[in-house]
Amino acid sequence: MNGNGLMPAPYTPAWVLLPRPYVDAVAAALAADGTEVLDHWNDPMDPRDATVIARGAAGERLRFVWDEESGWRFGTMDADGWVALEDTRYLRLGLLPDPGEVARAVRAVIAGTEPGTAERPVHRSFRDYGDGLDERLAAYGSTGA
Repeated sequence: MNGNGLMPAPYTPAWVLLPRPYVDAVAAALAADGTEVLDHWNDPMDPRDATVIARGAAGERLRFVWDEESGWRFGTMDADGWVALEDTRYLRLGLLPDPGEVARAVRAVIAGTEPGTAERPVHRSFRDYGDGLDERLAAYGSTGA
């Protein structure tokens, strides 16, 4: 626990896993919206991030990544599972959008009506402990927010 006793301290196993329920909720919202989710996972380190792999309209694999500094980005995966950096686009959804809002944006990406932006937004630093993000992430684990 950190100094206020409410949240796990940075770099504990519980802290690095805080995004997991959020990305689970996003993957569930995508599936409920009719998007084929091929896989999703949490990547816990600097910055913490999570990945959702979805099927595109032409059968391609699309990688959607959330990180605790920039929010959501996406790109089409190559045969090896990577997205070229120059092909990465950011969704203008803010740092921690509602899973339903992410599902709507992903549907628009798949439909070709959401191009995203090449400019990386920076909403915070991964070192900004105590700025409220952890509490927002924890809410997904406790209430399914």
